[in-house]
Amino acid sequence: AMSELRQGLLQDDIAQRILMLRIGGNDLMNLLGIRRPRSFTLYETPIGNVIAQLVTIFRPYGFSLSAPVFEYLDDPDTLQKEMKLDLAYGLIGKTAIHPTQVPIIESAYAVDVEDYEMAISLSDREAPAVFRMHNAMCEVATHQQWAESIINRQMCYGVKDALSLKEYADLSV
Repeated sequence: AMSELRQGLLQDDIAQRILMLRIGGNDLMNLLGIRRPRSFTLYETPIGNVIAQLVTIFRPYGFSLSAPVFEYLDDPDTLQKEMKLDLAYGLIGKTAIHPTQVPIIESAYAVDVEDYEMAISLSDREAPAVFRMHNAMCEVATHQQWAESIINRQMCYGVKDALSLKEYADLSV
């Protein structure tokens, strides 16, 4: 059914007007008669598999998908965890239901310095086909779209602040 929907949306008169498809996480949970438990990301519920399917059905055809809302206001740690998963799944955007969520969401979109450096290197026309950087394999042919998305995110949200020496030392204790 989702593949048929995708094919219908790919029609020229429709596809060019679609900016993004929004995943209604709470709507999907409602269909199952369940609610996300506190301190759980949606990816830890039956909806996690649905999100994965939606990504694999729509993203390869150029559709952007927006992440489901996070409905708890008193759990910034789980919101941060869910944001990391949203990004890992290639989702773009997340609805904030309260102003306190906005800085958490926006800071999650700031890119890591190493990711930004790899993205810039992958975008260099003189880059070798495959190279090592920051202890990761970088392959121009397979990482180009990722690099473009990292550069676009950096232009909107910037680069995450590097850890201070004290913060770094605290992590290693």
